[in-house]
Amino acid sequence: MKAGALIICFGPLGRLIDALAAVQRLRAQNTHERLTLLTLPKFADLAKSTSLFDDVSTVDLWQNTNALRTLVQAIKKRRFERIYDLERSSHTLQLQKAFGTFGPAFAGAGKRSKWKLETPPSHPLEADAMLLDMAGIGGRGPGPAPGPDGGWLLRRHAGAPSLEPAFFGLDRHFVLLNLSREDDGPCWPSQQFTALARGIVEAGVGCALIGTIDDRMCAREVVQVDARIKDLCARADYYQLAALGARSKAVVGHADGAARLACAAGARTITLHEGHEDAAANAPRGTGAVALVNASLDALPARSVLDVLSMFGALERTRAN
Repeated sequence: MKAGALIICFGPLGRLIDALAAVQRLRAQNTHERLTLLTLPKFADLAKSTSLFDDVSTVDLWQNTNALRTLVQAIKKRRFERIYDLERSSHTLQLQKAFGTFGPAFAGAGKRSKWKLETPPSHPLEADAMLLDMAGIGGRGPGPAPGPDGGWLLRRHAGAPSLEPAFFGLDRHFVLLNLSREDDGPCWPSQQFTALARGIVEAGVGCALIGTIDDRMCAREVVQVDARIKDLCARADYYQLAALGARSKAVVGHADGAARLACAAGARTITLHEGHEDAAANAPRGTGAVALVNASLDALPARSVLDVLSMFGALERTRAN
């Protein structure tokens, strides 16, 4: 059996979700007999649930040259025909360099890549699509590169009570506010999230906060203004986040992995961006994706976001999700 292709993407979550669009294209073109993903252990179960990969291998990011050498030797034994670097980070550049002159054919950004992105587009979806174009993979349609189809997120545990809004004390009319970020970029101030949450519940619509455990302090500040606001930070897993997003009237906040999960599952996602360059490089792509841009996130008022929610009917209880 041929070893097929190795796809490298360590994360974070948002990068992995975006990378699945390229993997879906590879799978649709039946270009390789087998597709293997190399990622971090915390993403293994999620990657397996996509059914896109024949194998999912995991590794912790190496701390020394010995660990890197061991990883390279293990990959060499698999005799992959191609390696697609869908991360293009300093770690994957180190990995490619460690293969030396006679490594597998790489598609990436490293100096020895057979298919090399000299100046990658700012959005990773465009960069992935261009990389596959260069490697001779067909199937790209016209227009901007689309985000991944995340229907598998909803099928994984379909019908499970834990995926229903009622499991978290929500009815079918609710908005999710995403507090978390995956990078060190600008954040929307907590007082604006507070004002937005207050405006949502005063309109008669439910409001829940999602994020990581690091966002709990901000969440506590927000929920204090009204008992109807629910704190779900660090309480929902990947599939619950996707299901809640798909069933919500909108998901609003930073453009991180949770926003991409929800967008891939079909949610209306309204992500907040400081400047058009940030939106062009980081906004999720999907049928329900909306990028709200302001010159400064600090100066973006909650009233403006409420207006956008109202425009999409997210503050009307009578409108079906």
